[in-house]
Amino acid sequence: MATITLTLSKKSDKVNHRHEIMMEFWHGQKIHQRAKTNIFILPEHWDEKTQNIVIPNWRVMSKTREQLTNELQAKKESLAALTALVHASFQTLDKGNVPNDWLKKLIHDFNFPAVTSTGKPKPKQKKSFFDWFELFLKTKNYPHGSTKSFRVVERALGRYQGYKRKRNKDFTLDIDTISKEIIIDFFDYFRREHELAQKNPKLFEKLLRDYPAEITQKHKSPKITERGDNHIVNLQKKLKRFFLWLNKEGYSTNRPFDGVEIKAEKYGTPIILTLEERNKIADFDLSSKPHLERQRDVFIFQCLIGCRVGDLLKMTPDNVVNGQIEYIPRKTKDNKPVTAEVPLNDRATAILEKYRNVDLSPYKSKVNSNPLLPFISSQKYNEAIKEVFKLCGIDRMVTVLDPVSGEQTQKPFYEIASSHLARRTFVGLLYNQIQDPNLISSMSGHVEGSREFARYRKIEREAKKKAVDLIN
Repeated sequence: MATITLTLSKKSDKVNHRHEIMMEFWHGQKIHQRAKTNIFILPEHWDEKTQNIVIPNWRVMSKTREQLTNELQAKKESLAALTALVHASFQTLDKGNVPNDWLKKLIHDFNFPAVTSTGKPKPKQKKSFFDWFELFLKTKNYPHGSTKSFRVVERALGRYQGYKRKRNKDFTLDIDTISKEIIIDFFDYFRREHELAQKNPKLFEKLLRDYPAEITQKHKSPKITERGDNHIVNLQKKLKRFFLWLNKEGYSTNRPFDGVEIKAEKYGTPIILTLEERNKIADFDLSSKPHLERQRDVFIFQCLIGCRVGDLLKMTPDNVVNGQIEYIPRKTKDNKPVTAEVPLNDRATAILEKYRNVDLSPYKSKVNSNPLLPFISSQKYNEAIKEVFKLCGIDRMVTVLDPVSGEQTQKPFYEIASSHLARRTFVGLLYNQIQDPNLISSMSGHVEGSREFARYRKIEREAKKKAVDLIN
């Protein structure tokens, strides 16, 4: 009798911690095959006893929960259909001559069918550039924030192709023929796109509306804005990553980025809170504005452990171990997990104690059903931080680089405050005390020897100058 066993892979994608469902097929002693299903879920949505996906029974249904419910239901139905297909397919096989890759190939054909819904063979046609890009995003399964950045370059490429076709109707991006010259021309177009859109509003209205059909996610509120050097460099790196994936997977031998110079992003000296400013914010009476008080507490806690906001969002009480926070940063070199360990000082412990017996169920999210602190969405969190800074009088003028022009400009501190300021403050304040990047990176989750710390050396020099001035 044929038996199918479903389990969760022990490995997660290291970014959003989803695990792939694995399928094992048994028939007697001779037939045993194992394959990946290409269905990924979080461990809390899996029941080992029933070997099935569990859909939460929400008391209150929000838009996010409804989306997650629909996603899980679709995956559950897909898993059931796949299991039924495997049983049915096996019945048609010669039991004494089952190919070693039968299960693997069957699942692949299930996920990437070669026939239409009517059962007719699909016409064999070459994948478009955007088909490949969609496959890349599906295969890599990047976190939401990274995927959004890749979508920016994908949609820009779609507009670029449409723009070029106004002069050459046969112009088509192709993974095998796109050249170094096209790459350079595309990013020159991307840099000037806002100017072109102003000169040709009707054309770009159409380009923004009619992305290539292969792009599965359209921009909800399409708008073309001026881009700075750092933005362009970031997207150059992402597009290059796409071509490296094509090369690695053997889909194409074309290397259009060979000889293309990608400059380093330019950043100023990290702006951080002083210890006095941080404590002023932490001790400021916000009891009349409890929603801001909660986000202020989250921000101060982030200042005390130095994690990225994406890691903070996923933290649960289980991350508190023996008086310290332990977690695996989502960004580690070569996707090799490294555990960051940050001892909790009295102020951090007090914040955790403040919310230990508070009902945090309203702050559950699709990535965290047991939040450590009352964290809201990233955007609202950043908005709250700016408001808190303004209320607390953190308004000194700071020098920042304009993201578009790259020129220095002066702004009040509260205007540039964000969640990442907490991480910079943690690193900067520690760096003022101990100039040991490796020790600090073991707590902040930076890659050991990270070039990021070079930006903090100016802070170190300024601290030394102030110290010497004391004996002037």
